[in-house]
Amino acid sequence: MTDTTKSGCFCMKNLELEYLESERIELYPLPKGDRSDSDINAWYVIVSKEGNLPIGRIGIVHCHPEWKNTRLQIVIQDEEKRGQGYGMEALRLVEQYIFDILAYQRIAVRIADFNKGAVQFFKKAGYKLEGVQEQGCFYNDQFYDVILLRLLRDEYVDR
Repeated sequence: MTDTTKSGCFCMKNLELEYLESERIELYPLPKGDRSDSDINAWYVIVSKEGNLPIGRIGIVHCHPEWKNTRLQIVIQDEEKRGQGYGMEALRLVEQYIFDILAYQRIAVRIADFNKGAVQFFKKAGYKLEGVQEQGCFYNDQFYDVILLRLLRDEYVDR
């Protein structure tokens, strides 16, 4: 880990994320060229140790080092691996990195209300409802509300 990461300057152009792993998965930082849009986003590919195949991605997005907060996005693209705990393992690894290494105060998620499974997933993980952004998402020629959820450092420590 670099001194830059230790000091909390997480979302910089030269950021090098740490490799993370649990019993069943590994998280590999995507090279900068493979990450989406801007310098304030960092993505991991989620790899199942069984078969050594990528099953999804988890992103630390829209982070604000000066405010000590960020948002997360996660997708398990391999439908056969959904509902088996891989997403929760990846979430726990990234939460630990954000709260324990980066010393951030807050993680937020924004989910279109048609994605009921994602809302249930984050609530099961201990995220609290913060509010609803009415008609905050336009998808397939239709407006949807956006569910706003968050996890604070104290809630992470207390669970």
